[in-house]
Amino acid sequence: MEPVEICSKHCKSKCCKSTPPALTNNDFNRINKLQKNENWFNSISQEENKTRVIAKREESNNCYFLSEEGLCDIYCSRPLDCKLFPLFFKINKINENEYNLRWLVWYCPLTDAKSLDVLKEEAKAIIEIILSEDPEQLFEYQNAMYASQGYKKKHFLDEERLKIKRSGE
Repeated sequence: MEPVEICSKHCKSKCCKSTPPALTNNDFNRINKLQKNENWFNSISQEENKTRVIAKREESNNCYFLSEEGLCDIYCSRPLDCKLFPLFFKINKINENEYNLRWLVWYCPLTDAKSLDVLKEEAKAIIEIILSEDPEQLFEYQNAMYASQGYKKKHFLDEERLKIKRSGE
C-alpha cells in the first residue's frame, strides 16, 4: 500500500488536519507557481525573517491542499516537511562537509506500515541530496519548524553524523 493510501484510509490524514507544514523558499516558489489563489499560505513574522506555512481551509482545520477524499492535491510538489513526514530533523553544521542530525518522529500508521528504519533511510536520502546541492535549505526548514512550532509533540528517535560530498567535488 502506498503512503498516500495509508494516510487517507488508516488515519484519515490526521497530520493534514494539525500543525501546518513549514515551507522553505524552494517549497514556496514551487507550489506558488501552481496556484492561482493567493490564500494558500500564511506568514509568521519573526524579527528579521518571515516564515511561511500552508494555510488551513476556510472554516476548517484541514490543510489547504487536502481534498474531500483525504488526499493531497499537490502530492508530487508537496513541501519538504510533508516529504519527510512522519520524521523530522534538527541539524547542526560540524564543519564544511559534516553535519549532525537529530531525528524526531511523530508516530502514525505510516511508522507501523513502513517501519521507522525504512522511513529514516528514505528521509536520509532526501536530506543527503539537499546537503550536497543546497545545505541552506535544510537550515531554512529548521528555522521554519521552530517559528511554526512544528517540533512540538515530536519524539526523539536518534542522532547521527553525516559526511557529505558536494556537487562538483
